[in-house]
Amino acid sequence: MGEMVTTAAGWEKMKAGDVAGAQAAFAAALDRDPKEVPALHGMGRLALMAKQFEYAASLLKQAYALAPEDEALAIDFAQALAGEAVGRPQDAKAQFNLALVFLGLGDIEAARDTFLNAYLADPQHAPSRWMVNRLLPRVYMNPGEIAVWRRRLLSGIAALEASILPKTPAEAEAHVPGLMTRTNFELAYQGQDDKPIQELYGRLVSRVMAAWLPDLAKPIAAMPFAARSDRRIRVGFASSYFTSHTIALLFGGWVRHLDRKRFIVHGYLTGGTPDASTRSLAGMCDQFRDLRGKLDDTARRIRDDDLDVLIYPDIGMDGRGQALAALRLAPTQAVAMGHPVTTGLPSIDYFLTSGLMEPEGGEAHYSEKLVRLPNLSFAYRPPAYPQTKTRQDFGLPGEGPVYLCCQALQKYLPQFDRVFPAIAARIEKARFVFIQHKTRHLDNRRFQARLEGVFRSQGLDPSRHLVFLPWQEWTDYLQLNGACDVFLDSIGWSGGNTALEALSRALPIVTLPSNLMRGRHAFAMLKLLGLDDCIASDLENYAAIAVRLGTDAGFNAEVRERIRAGQGRLYDDTAPVRALEDFLEKTARG
Repeated sequence: MGEMVTTAAGWEKMKAGDVAGAQAAFAAALDRDPKEVPALHGMGRLALMAKQFEYAASLLKQAYALAPEDEALAIDFAQALAGEAVGRPQDAKAQFNLALVFLGLGDIEAARDTFLNAYLADPQHAPSRWMVNRLLPRVYMNPGEIAVWRRRLLSGIAALEASILPKTPAEAEAHVPGLMTRTNFELAYQGQDDKPIQELYGRLVSRVMAAWLPDLAKPIAAMPFAARSDRRIRVGFASSYFTSHTIALLFGGWVRHLDRKRFIVHGYLTGGTPDASTRSLAGMCDQFRDLRGKLDDTARRIRDDDLDVLIYPDIGMDGRGQALAALRLAPTQAVAMGHPVTTGLPSIDYFLTSGLMEPEGGEAHYSEKLVRLPNLSFAYRPPAYPQTKTRQDFGLPGEGPVYLCCQALQKYLPQFDRVFPAIAARIEKARFVFIQHKTRHLDNRRFQARLEGVFRSQGLDPSRHLVFLPWQEWTDYLQLNGACDVFLDSIGWSGGNTALEALSRALPIVTLPSNLMRGRHAFAMLKLLGLDDCIASDLENYAAIAVRLGTDAGFNAEVRERIRAGQGRLYDDTAPVRALEDFLEKTARG
């Protein structure tokens, strides 16, 4: 308690203009705990006030790493880096570091300008060169912005593809930090067919990686089974997200259920920070390697395991994983739908998709050969936590239906916003609960302003209907599902793990499927449950279903009971694993 008082006293002294007293208070707090965020922040603020930008940045960087959700701290850190950057205009690294903080805050325009400054300061600074004109916002204020930013991205990729032509491993290696800085992650959230752009970028990444590690880019033949002492098929799974992450939740079932009489399972953690989920997954593998070291060493360790098939549960969420996937580390390489968009990489042979989610003619959206696994394509095991909280625990009103809108903000495209006031116009006490991003504070503000504007345009008071909760810890988030009345699926990119978690709480879902697989996750789940009456045909029908679920208690209860009755078809489904085994057998043995 005394420690907290000392730090609080330091902030009070700083506000009163007592710089020496504040500095003494913060120093005393840091003597007791060098990682105390308010004290680090306070000391950094004092340095910032004194225009000691380098010292301020060093202190605030420590604090920001510990508490990136603190908006005031993040802004102070950006100001300290800006002070450094202004003082060193020709220092590309200083400009680049500032741009990354702007990006973390969600200030996409400032980030773009500052990456350009870094590139102009040093055209050989690969990370800056690869970032210029490849940024995309996570929140668009109107549909027209999507087209503008998409054209910028295509222009940026085309410029890189035309100009980066490495002739030696050394020339190529200089570009590796650039291609690893950022993928085209946000592109898929625009709700369009991304195959042409992904193929253009995939060729570029493959060209650089092949020039850097030519021996690892060449096709390889599998070891003949007759020459093996153990004739089981060797299959590997590689991801940076074999941690407490959606990827481990969705695809851990493949590792868990593969028949060990026929397969040897290798697991590879290629990034991230290992945790209890990592240890759990490692225990399910025959061999598990932590390969977070040098990229070329990681690639060689995987290739040295003489796999028959290498599966990436996700490609496109982190640059390291994408760089590895551009190499040929096994005779056959496949990607699953962890990031549900084509990779565009010539080195990836197959895309493992869901037979229920994939629309007819879906093959046209992929550079890989499509493999449709049954049902949802994975064997998902739902979290088992009892419901202990009510809506009051989250500050939600006791009256009126509560609609959970829990997706990442980038999943909500502005052209679909009108569905929310359409529901509210028919239910006076309807509440729509959104969850803010933990660190992208400007995105949170932009998104809230956009939705509030849509409500006002329909003559509705947004404060009566919109609720923006802070980032929730996972267990609290699960409890929130159990406290709400209806789950409103995002349109264009449907909820995957979030929809499965909602259904594990028997929370009714309303969905409107799109013409791309990533917009049909909840559609497939409701199909498995026989809940076609919760699948909308258009926006008007979506609103009508949501209104019925929110106002007709009998219908809501009936849907919940049907969800409970059908959960056996939804969870821990081994049919996709059996089909995966057949695919592996056919691919490895011919």
